Amino acid sequence: MDSNPNDDLLAQLQVSAAPSGPSHDELLAQLNAEPEPDPLEGVNYTGDIEADSAAELDALAKGFRERTKREDERFRLATDSEYWFAVCFRTREDKDAFLKAARLMAIGDKYLDGYAVARTLGIPMPTNEEGGET
Repeated sequence: MDSNPNDDLLAQLQVSAAPSGPSHDELLAQLNAEPEPDPLEGVNYTGDIEADSAAELDALAKGFRERTKREDERFRLATDSEYWFAVCFRTREDKDAFLKAARLMAIGDKYLDGYAVARTLGIPMPTNEEGGET
C-alpha cells in the first residue's frame, strides 16, 4: 500500500502543538502556587511561655503530619508506574513501519505522549492533558 507523502507532514502538524512537558498554564500555576501554610498561624498566644511553647509544638507536629500526607500523595503520583505500557516488535524496521503506518512517527520513535497518540488516532480520553475531565 502506497502512503501519501503528505501523511507524515500532516501527522507532524497535528502534533506540533502537543505538549512535551508541562504546559504554559501548568508552569504558571507552579510559579504562582500558594506557599506551604504557616503551621503557627492559628496558635493563640497567652503569654504563658510553657503553654505557648506546647501550643507551638502541637501546631508544628500537626503541620509536619499534614505536609507528610501531601508529600506521600505527591510521591505516589510521581512513582506510579501504572500509567504507561510498552509495545515491542522484533526489529527496528517493524517498529518504524508501524509508527509510520499509524502516523505516529512525528510524535516520537521511542517514548510517545499518550495524549498526542490518542489525538492522532482519534481516540477520546476520559481526562485531558492537564488532568481534568474532558
